[in-house]
Amino acid sequence: MDEILESHWSYNKESIFPETVIKADVSRQNYSVFPRSFYVDIEKQCTQCHRWFIFYAKEQQYWYESLGFYIDSDCVKCIDCRKSEQSINTLQQEYGLLIKMTTRTKKETSRLKNIALELYQSGYIKNKHKIDNIN
Repeated sequence: MDEILESHWSYNKESIFPETVIKADVSRQNYSVFPRSFYVDIEKQCTQCHRWFIFYAKEQQYWYESLGFYIDSDCVKCIDCRKSEQSINTLQQEYGLLIKMTTRTKKETSRLKNIALELYQSGYIKNKHKIDNIN
């Protein structure tokens, strides 16, 4: 247990599950001073919805060894909030593309209005007149 706790500075202040330990491949990590020797499941509280979730050791391994995330980056949102955020980002990108078009088909205009309404209901568009002025 001590070896796991000492394998990364953050583990001493986290609620971890040592029985889920996975040996890390330090050579695949992006770190400046202190790599993680092991990954363990960590209990976290979502900064958005405040529900508790598990940042799984396997997910950490993927983040740090496959995706190349900086080793001290941290998962602060639950999977539902991350998916919701990704969905909003996708809508914002599509909205940006459609709003810039000088001419749109009826289908594209309808899609733009639906996206704008969804972004308004989610609080990302503040001015309802933006939706009303789409034609």
